[in-house]
Amino acid sequence: MSIIDFISMALFIATIIYISLKQIETFKIKLLVSIPFIILIFLFSRSFVLLPIYIYSLIAATYLYTIFFYIPFAIDFILILISSLDHMATLKLLLISISVPMLMSMFLDKNMKKYGLENEEHKGKDIKRESYRDYFQIGTGIITILVFVFFGHFGKVIILYSVLLIYLFGNILYLHKDYRITNLVYRMERENTKLGLGSMYLASGFLLVMGFIGSIKVLYVAAFLIMVGDSLATIIGMRLRTPRLVYNNKKSVGGFLAMCIPSFIFGVFFIFYVPAIFYSVFATFAESISNKIADDNITIPVSIIIAHFILAVA
Repeated sequence: MSIIDFISMALFIATIIYISLKQIETFKIKLLVSIPFIILIFLFSRSFVLLPIYIYSLIAATYLYTIFFYIPFAIDFILILISSLDHMATLKLLLISISVPMLMSMFLDKNMKKYGLENEEHKGKDIKRESYRDYFQIGTGIITILVFVFFGHFGKVIILYSVLLIYLFGNILYLHKDYRITNLVYRMERENTKLGLGSMYLASGFLLVMGFIGSIKVLYVAAFLIMVGDSLATIIGMRLRTPRLVYNNKKSVGGFLAMCIPSFIFGVFFIFYVPAIFYSVFATFAESISNKIADDNITIPVSIIIAHFILAVA
């Protein structure tokens, strides 16, 4: 065992012991659900390096929107930086070790689930504010695609650190509502929802997609679906009166087609027709049932990963 492995193992075990003794009620369910993920990450990496990254990502996500966020985030950031610079772990496993605990915490934490439900309930109610959000998200999608176009696989590293900065600044702005920039950002937030919550879900979901999908061309399509297609569904769904979906009366046929058709057209420029329509339909269906399951920034990325595995074995 190398010295780095030994230090990582010691840090991981010490942290587990500490939160088990001091904050077991907060982390009990999350730790239990994390066990299979931690085992798989260790088995695939054959190293302890990623385990403290996993646990500190979980702790940081748990304490999002509080002053207790900064210390675990700082430790996590340093560990991620060391790991990514020294190539001690594959980038795919590193991305999974960061995104899985982030999404898990958001999904399992009672407060975060409440914030997510409030966010979904106010979706589309304020057309002007929703438009700001969607245009910004479309712009983010275009920038993300361009990052891959110009930097290729290194674009994953750029996006990783961009996501970490989103988490940091989201927490800073939430705790300092008197900042001028905070008021500007709040103009793009839905009423009575946490600052940047949707962006953080989206960012974590896209990290998860990058962790499971290696093809840059498929990542073009994934970025379009998650950031552009989803926004088009909201924009058209708000503005056009079209029939409601049979299986979900809160979603419209117009919104479904507004996401599915442009995503398919974009996809055929980079991948074959069949995969393009498969990804588009699968992800659009996931978006159309998101209010019944989870935030669409979780359901869409997960659906893309599932579709990718189905196509890989077909």
